Amino acid sequence: MNTHLKNNTISQEIWLQANRDLMAKTIAELMHEERLKPIAVFEDEAGFTVFKLETGFENIEYGFRGQERMMDYWYIDKDSIVKTENGVQTSTLNIPQFFLEMQTVFDLDANTLARYTEELHHTLYCDALILSRGVKSSKELASSNYQTVEHQMTGHPWVIVNKSRLGFSPTDLQTFAPEAGETLKVLWLAAHKDRSAFQSLEHIAQEKFYRSEIGDELYQEFQQKLIGIGKSVQDYNLIPVHPWQWEHKLKIHFTGDIASGILILLGEGNDIYSPQQSIRTLFNTDHPEKRYLKTAVSILSTGNIRGLSPKQMKIAPAITDWVKGLIKDDAYLETKETIFLGEEAAIAYLHPQYSAIAGVPYQYNEFLGALWRESACKYLKEDEEMFTMASLLFVDQNGVPLVQAFAEQAGISIQQWITDYLDAYLTPLLHIYYTHSLCVTPHGENIMVVLKNGMPQRIVIKDFVDDIVLTTEAREKLPDHLADGLIQSSNKENVPLSILLGVFDAFFRYLSNVLHTYSNFPEETFWTLVHECIENYKNQNPHLNERYEKYDLYIPTFKRFYINSLRLKNNGYSENKAFAIPKKDGALPNPLYQIANKNSVATTV
Repeated sequence: MNTHLKNNTISQEIWLQANRDLMAKTIAELMHEERLKPIAVFEDEAGFTVFKLETGFENIEYGFRGQERMMDYWYIDKDSIVKTENGVQTSTLNIPQFFLEMQTVFDLDANTLARYTEELHHTLYCDALILSRGVKSSKELASSNYQTVEHQMTGHPWVIVNKSRLGFSPTDLQTFAPEAGETLKVLWLAAHKDRSAFQSLEHIAQEKFYRSEIGDELYQEFQQKLIGIGKSVQDYNLIPVHPWQWEHKLKIHFTGDIASGILILLGEGNDIYSPQQSIRTLFNTDHPEKRYLKTAVSILSTGNIRGLSPKQMKIAPAITDWVKGLIKDDAYLETKETIFLGEEAAIAYLHPQYSAIAGVPYQYNEFLGALWRESACKYLKEDEEMFTMASLLFVDQNGVPLVQAFAEQAGISIQQWITDYLDAYLTPLLHIYYTHSLCVTPHGENIMVVLKNGMPQRIVIKDFVDDIVLTTEAREKLPDHLADGLIQSSNKENVPLSILLGVFDAFFRYLSNVLHTYSNFPEETFWTLVHECIENYKNQNPHLNERYEKYDLYIPTFKRFYINSLRLKNNGYSENKAFAIPKKDGALPNPLYQIANKNSVATTV
C-alpha cells in the first residue's frame, strides 16, 4: 500500500494542491450559484478575465482569472489564484480560512460555518489521500475495466464538500471509501418479522432469493444457528448489514432488540464486495452477475445522511415492476438497447421508539435496511465494457480527458464520439421523457455508458426509483398503491427541469467545459450537437409535437439550482423529517435557446 495512505500522513505539497483544487472549484460553483460576485478588472491577452474578490476583511482580497462558458459558468485557472493580505501577495491557499474570511459576506451563523468547515476538512483530507495515492492516466483508464475506473473517481462535480463523509474515521476511509480500492464482506442479521418487512418482484421466491445471494451452504448454517438458539426460521427475515453500520449504529441503537433476540447477528457473508461511488452501494466482485447490494451507511455525505428509507424500501420493487411495465415492448428503446436496472428486492426494519416519534428527523428511521438491484454485467456483450458516466468528466494529471482517450481508442474524432454518445444517452432519455412521461435523474453517477472498443453503444440506467418524477400524463396511470410512495408528481414548469437541470446543468455544463478547456473542442460545437440530437428525435417523432410544446426544452432561461447554497444560505444544518431539497430560483441562460437563436441573447433576471 502507498506509504502516504498507510501512515495517514499528508505532505505539505499535497495539502496545498488539494486546497488549490478545491478553491478553484469553490469559486466556479459559487459564481454559478450567484453567491460569489467578484469584480472583473480587465481581460488579458489570452482572453481570460482577471478578477478581484473582496472578502469580509478590508485588508484581505483574492485575485484570479477565468474564462466564461455558457450557462453562467466560468472555467477558473487554479494556478492564477492568489491571496493578498495587508498588501502582501501569497499563492498559499487555505479553503477553510477562505470561508472564515467570507463569513459576513455569506451571512453565515457560527454553527453553519463551523459545521461546513468540518465538511471542508473531511473533503480536503479525502482529496489529499487521492492525490497521495496517485491517479492513473486517461489512456490507462480507457483500457481498464468498470471497477478500476469506479475507484478513480473524485466525487460529485457540483457539490463543494463532496467527500465530507462525517462519521468515517481515517481508518474507515481507507477501508470503506471507493477510492481506497479495498473490499469488504457484509454481516447478516436475522430480523423478526414483527419489525421487518421483505418486498420483492412477484416472480422472486424469498428462500430461493436468499440462497442465491448468501450461498446454499452458508444459508443452511444461518438457519441451523437460529434453530440452535430455539428460534423459528419462519419468524425471521435476513438483512445484510454494512460492517461500519453494525459497529457505529446498530449495536447501540438496537441493543434492546439484540438482547431480546428480535435482532440476531448470524455472522459474516462469504462474498466479497467493492464499494461504489455512493459508498453504500456494493458490487459483488466474487460473482459480478449477482445483484448490487445497497445498505444503510448513516454518514453525512453530499448533503444528507445516507441510511435507507423504509418507505422507499416498501415500494422499490413495485416501482420497478410498474416502470418496466410501461416501457415493455417499446420498439424504440429496444432498438437503442437501453437497460433499466431493476430494484428487485428490499427489506426494512423499524426501530421501536424512533418510528413512533411524530416528525422524527429522517435519519432515525433509516438505520437498518437493504436493497438489491440487478447486475448490469449480465447485459454486456462480447468485447463490451461499461463505465460510470461520471468518468466522462475525468481529466488526468497531464490534462488529458478520458473522453479524448476513448475517442483515440475508437479511432474517431471527439465530435463523432460525442455524437454517438448523445445518440446512446440523450435520445433514450428524451424518449422516456416525452413518450412515457417519466423523468429520471440521469446524472453521471446514475448512468453507466456501455462501450465497445471505446465507442459508445448504449446506456444503463440505475437508481431510477429514488428520484423519479411524473408528469401529469404519467400520474394518471399510477396505481393507487404507489400514489403515496416516493414517486413525485411535478407541475408543468418543473418537468422540463429534469432535463434542463438534471442533464444540461448537472452534467453537460461540466463535460462541455472539460472538452473546451483540455481537448480544444469548442463548447458551442458541443451544444450544437446536443441541439441536433434533440431536433433529430423530434423530427422522427412528430406525433409528440404537443408534448414538445408543453414541456419545452428551448425556453430562453430556466431556474438555477442552488445545491451548495442549501448549506450556505437556505437550510444550514437544521434537522428535517425528510431530505433537504436545494432551492430552485433565478434564471440561467439556456444554451439550447442560444444555439437555436444565435442572433438572440437570453438575459438573466
